[in-house]
Amino acid sequence: MQAAAFKDKKRGSPAHREAQPRSPSDRAQVPHWLYRAIMSLYILLTVALLFCIILSALVLVKNSEMSKEVRNLKTEIWNVTNLMQECEKRQEKGFHPVQQSIGEVRKKVENLATQLAEINKINTNIEKTLQDLKKTSSCKLGHREMDKGGASDVALAPVPGAGSA
Repeated sequence: MQAAAFKDKKRGSPAHREAQPRSPSDRAQVPHWLYRAIMSLYILLTVALLFCIILSALVLVKNSEMSKEVRNLKTEIWNVTNLMQECEKRQEKGFHPVQQSIGEVRKKVENLATQLAEINKINTNIEKTLQDLKKTSSCKLGHREMDKGGASDVALAPVPGAGSA
């Protein structure tokens, strides 16, 4: 029995083994495949980080290019706007005299219409006066013819200066 107890002591009893700290060689060994898997994950993470950095750089380059294009477009739009404003000013300058000319022509047409109405009134008055003169002269001629006993052909000639007002 003593010999068995000695062997147990040498090996360490189960209760004694749990109480003693394990030596580094006794600890559970990490499998080699787990070490490789962790290293592979680190490498994969590093590659992903590099990929993100490269993509960020590409985005910055594209952003810079687009910013230049936007600035160029802004400049072109500014130039077009200025040209349009200049054209509008020219058109307004050209349109103003045209409007004045149209106004003058309208006034002249109105004056002509007024003058035409006055001329028509004058013509009407002249016609009435001529008819009155014909009546009075035919009456006077009729009396003369009766006195002389014959007919006379008298033509009325326009009086110079009577037509102008």
